[in-house]
Parts: sequence; structure tokens; C-alpha cells
Amino acid sequence: MPRDRRVYRQVAQLHIDCIDQGFLPQLGADFLTLMYECLDEDPGALLLTCERDGDVVGFVTSAGSLGGVYRRMLGRWRRLAPALGPSLVRPRRVLRILEILRYSAAHPADAALPASELLSLAVAPAWRGKGCAEELYQGLVRELTQRGERAFKIVVGAPLAPAHRFYRRMGAEPAAEIEVHRGEASTVYVHHLA
Repeated sequence: MPRDRRVYRQVAQLHIDCIDQGFLPQLGADFLTLMYECLDEDPGALLLTCERDGDVVGFVTSAGSLGGVYRRMLGRWRRLAPALGPSLVRPRRVLRILEILRYSAAHPADAALPASELLSLAVAPAWRGKGCAEELYQGLVRELTQRGERAFKIVVGAPLAPAHRFYRRMGAEPAAEIEVHRGEASTVYVHHLA
């Protein structure tokens, strides 16, 4: 059941504040709000939140495919166009958008990796070290296990040392090296489910 749009706006702002080394924050809060709303509505995707005192202080998302999410976003073109419009006049951003779409499509080279992917995990700085990230990660493991998944992958950019440490501590193992964006190395981790 879809949540109040305020929740998606808080998730989008957490993404901008906490996952600032990625490309998506450059697309803005309106785009991210719409993306998380559409992701939450997709039956093949998950959006779990950690809430304290009525506010979202952390979130995790996963999906097996983003095709349904993208179709939902296109169906809301009245919101998508103004949210994405400013980025479409910037060639570098258009290139980055195309790289993300290319990565999201199925590739034969990825056949050995799980289809399900942890897409994003963020916790507000004031709530770090208080178990919220672990709670979210374990919640994702439970949900994916209940859905019958056998494993999921996580793509982590090379410079994100704390994220690498966290995913290893949670039981994920390095499985491959890739480039989502040209010239930027990422490690693909796989977490096997019981």
C-alpha cells in the first residue's frame, strides 16, 4: 500500500544528504521522491524505512528489475518532466542517465550474479551507530528470504570504504568488479540467503 508522499520526500532527502557521492542526488529531490514512490509501488521492489518519532531516519531499497519502476515513472510524466527537465539540457547528466539505464538492463555477463539487488541504504548521521542500518539490512534479508530469493547483490563504488566494511560485516562477499559509470570502479557483493 502506498505511503504518504511525505515519507517519499524524507527518503529522497536522506538519499541526497547521505548518498551524496552518487549521481542520483544531482537529479534533485522531486525526481528522487517520484522514483522512491514508484519503487515502493512496484511488486518486485522493496522500500523499508527506519522511523523514529514519526520521521524517516533510514531506508533500504531493493529490486530484481527496475523496468516496472521506470514504466511507472514514465506514466507520471506530468511530475517526471519538470523533475528531470533541467538535467536533460546537461549532456554529462544525460550520459550518466543513459549509463544507469544501460546498467539496469539485463546483461549476459551478469548471468552469474543474482537478479535481486540492494539498491540503496542510508541512515541519517544522528542515527548512525544506533543499530538502524543493521535493522534495515536484516529486514531486507528477511523480506527477500520470505519471497524465496536465494541471494542478492550490492554494487558499491570503490571510494566508499565504510560501505564496503558494513556489507562485509553483514555477510556479503565480493563477487565481481564492474563499471556502472565510465572510469569509476565498483565492487559487486553477493549476500547468500539461507
